[in-house]
Amino acid sequence: MFQLERIFVPTDFSEHSLAAIAQAGELARRFHSQVTLFNANEFLVVHPFSGALGFGITSTEAMRAEHMAARHKQLQGFGAAELRGVNVKRMICSGDPATLIVERAREERSDLILMPTRGGGVFRRFLLGSVTAKVLHDAECPVWTGAHLVEPPAPVPIGIRHVLCAVDFGPQSKAVLQWAAGFAKALEAKLTLVHAVLEMPPNLPVRYAYQWHAESHCGSEERLHELLLDCEAKAEVLVVSDGDVPGSLTRAVEQTGAGLLVIGRSSRESALGRLGSQTYPIICGVPCPVVSI
Repeated sequence: MFQLERIFVPTDFSEHSLAAIAQAGELARRFHSQVTLFNANEFLVVHPFSGALGFGITSTEAMRAEHMAARHKQLQGFGAAELRGVNVKRMICSGDPATLIVERAREERSDLILMPTRGGGVFRRFLLGSVTAKVLHDAECPVWTGAHLVEPPAPVPIGIRHVLCAVDFGPQSKAVLQWAAGFAKALEAKLTLVHAVLEMPPNLPVRYAYQWHAESHCGSEERLHELLLDCEAKAEVLVVSDGDVPGSLTRAVEQTGAGLLVIGRSSRESALGRLGSQTYPIICGVPCPVVSI
């Protein structure tokens, strides 16, 4: 049976993180999960002197203690309404946020990290927040990122009626489908398994384009059905062949009305490390939350 026993939610007290907390609360009530609400902040004092700072300013350690006490008090009440009726554990640490999020989530044996992308401004479709990007790169468990929007999204987990699962037939595809199938079944949602066919090979003559796309489409459908049989899962299959993978998945989400997209985080080393070249633009482009496995 699919279960989310522990959900890890980093917060920086912003409106976007409050929306993520609301989503976590909805999921926790559905799956009877424990939510760990975590704040990691970098405390920095820029001053040319050491020891007592003078001019009525207390020492660095005293300022740090005062700052952490204030943050701890803020954390105790933050998201109280959104997490009403949920078993909540609150933690606060000082240090590099991305590193601490990954480490603490692992120590808590979290089943899911849920956090916003914090998109904003004219570049919101192209840029992820640095903390989110680092967590996506290093986290060992699935990561749920909210829709990459300027305004904080409304909590919609329980309203999800259609889950879209994208696979590239890599080694993580089975794990991606199993997670998506389990989640969709638990929510009694429709599941569609999708594969985006890559662009036509550059050395292939144009006159063979139609044949290449037709054979690629047919072959991909067969592999999707084989994957479903291997995972003992039931889903509709969809092959998109626009060439642009992030764009194809964005259009697939829009056309199917999917409320959640599940993808894999590549294990291959590349210029972007373990994420590969597609995860960032997919998360930044689709109009719904994304779970990356």
